[in-house]
Amino acid sequence: MLWARFFRIRQNLVGSLWFFPLIGLIAGGLFALLVRAVDAVVTLPSAWHVEPSSAEELLTIVVEVAGVLAGFVVAVSVVVLELHADSFPRYLRLLYRDRFHLSTVTVLLGTVAFAFTLLVIGGTSEIPQLGVGISGILLIASFALFVVFLNHLVHQLRPVAVAAEVTKTAQKLILSREQSGESVAPEEEPTEEPALVIRARRSGSVQAVSETALVRWASQRDCHLRSKVAAGDYVIAGQPVMEIYGKRPSSDSTEQIHAMVAMGIERTIERDPAFPFRILVDSAARALSSAINDPTTAVQMLDYIEELLRTIAPMPLGAMAYFDESGQSRLVMPGRTWADYLTLAVTEIREYGASSIQVMRRLRAMLEDLCEVIPDDRRPAVEAELSRLDQTLAASFGGQVDHDRATVPDRQGIGGPGRG
Repeated sequence: MLWARFFRIRQNLVGSLWFFPLIGLIAGGLFALLVRAVDAVVTLPSAWHVEPSSAEELLTIVVEVAGVLAGFVVAVSVVVLELHADSFPRYLRLLYRDRFHLSTVTVLLGTVAFAFTLLVIGGTSEIPQLGVGISGILLIASFALFVVFLNHLVHQLRPVAVAAEVTKTAQKLILSREQSGESVAPEEEPTEEPALVIRARRSGSVQAVSETALVRWASQRDCHLRSKVAAGDYVIAGQPVMEIYGKRPSSDSTEQIHAMVAMGIERTIERDPAFPFRILVDSAARALSSAINDPTTAVQMLDYIEELLRTIAPMPLGAMAYFDESGQSRLVMPGRTWADYLTLAVTEIREYGASSIQVMRRLRAMLEDLCEVIPDDRRPAVEAELSRLDQTLAASFGGQVDHDRATVPDRQGIGGPGRG
């Protein structure tokens, strides 16, 4: 089973800055060869005819202009990466994968390869007329794409744009996992000793676990698996990763289990629902630092944090049991509870924003609104956070003139309609 290896390869390719531009270069060259072959058998209208010297000059211009635009896009992207590395370090993996950035560089380099290939093969006298026309179209498209890229880049620099992108990606992950068709239910701790304990061969973050493959593996061997790690955990070499109960499996079981647990140097957002919360909370905490002191940005982060909390509120959370086709439990995965997500979403922002009236008011509004929409069994955790918020306010604003204002819920922080 090579699931973990394929997952890591896919992560590296999707997150790389060279793979898609390389595809663009290759595709541009191959497209030029195809156009040359088509031009040899197709008669074009006389209006398409261009003198050889003019054709060579036009193709040279296309190569130079598209090359300059591609270089500018790459240079600006590097600057943006440096800016985000300071402000949103854990957002960089998403920025690497920005499809529009990659598409822009890919199209520009593909245009360079297309025009350059037409120039190189055949000489000046044999430049295909069809290729000259297509090069002109690609040049116009490159300018248009470049303008759209600049617009996209300017909007992407805003913290709220980062939060919106993270939230959108997280919701896709959460909803896709909910609709995966897996039958899940909570399960209690086993009382028997495991037949085999699989331990990590190297240190790293658990990026993903293939529950479907593990259930199939356990069903074929009539055993039961219990994972000791979840996506997002950092595992030390030698630490238990999986426990196998029931029949003792064959000697190659360790290798097979490792092939279904993908590990890397850092967390990923694809299989780790808590990681988007971490990105948003870190952004809010950075905005609340004394060096930046921007509580309004922290309030904006809370807007998106609340959206994610509302998304997961009705979903089954905590430890999950996965069943095979016969209905027998084959795998138990540890999972975060509603209280875990709420603690992650609120604690650090409440701590670092304790002196900000705006943050305190927005936190209270979020928690009180959550009480109105979440299932009854999850309301005590929110009420406990409200109690902690009251204690924080008493410690930060007790006896101060603005204590009454700090206790008022306000979805805008300060300035909401009908707020004190």
